[in-house]
Amino acid sequence: MRLTKLSVPPYRLRGDIAKLECAHELEGDRLYSVKWYKDNEEFYRYVPRATPAQHSYRVDGVRVDHHLSDSMQVYLRSLTLRSSGVYRCEVSAEAPSFSSASGEGRMEVIFPPKEPPRISGGKNTYERNNDLVDLNCTAGRSHPAATLRWYVNDRPVSVVLLANKYPRVSLSFESLKIFTLCSVIYLT
Repeated sequence: MRLTKLSVPPYRLRGDIAKLECAHELEGDRLYSVKWYKDNEEFYRYVPRATPAQHSYRVDGVRVDHHLSDSMQVYLRSLTLRSSGVYRCEVSAEAPSFSSASGEGRMEVIFPPKEPPRISGGKNTYERNNDLVDLNCTAGRSHPAATLRWYVNDRPVSVVLLANKYPRVSLSFESLKIFTLCSVIYLT
């Protein structure tokens, strides 16, 4: 017995469907079971001789679509941030060999910001010398946290310049693993 294909999508959007594949060749053995685990907790079992052949277990963040799932693939619907984790497939043969094969992959569920970052503060015009520029850039809710970069006249502001001008970066945890990122820049 051997796995011929193991496929776990590395990234999916919150609310999407994920197809996990575990193709295998029995090489003369008879299939006993196919089991799927999320973070080492079993959530799906396919046993062809059982009635019904499919069974799923309650695991946080996992909702199996039984109509689309079988011995070679499992479909997860309505993905949430809690669906992120390591997924492992384990295929076992019946007696006399009792051979098995397994493989795993990591899936991260992401939640991009719904709107572009907002810049606030500042004035319409500045004097050339010694005029303080105090701006705030806030990215909307997301997972993982957004990365904010500052540009002045279409040129990136260097990390050294930011560090010398006392930037503030803060994260706000509005719910499980959803971040609002705020960055402040002071230029003189």
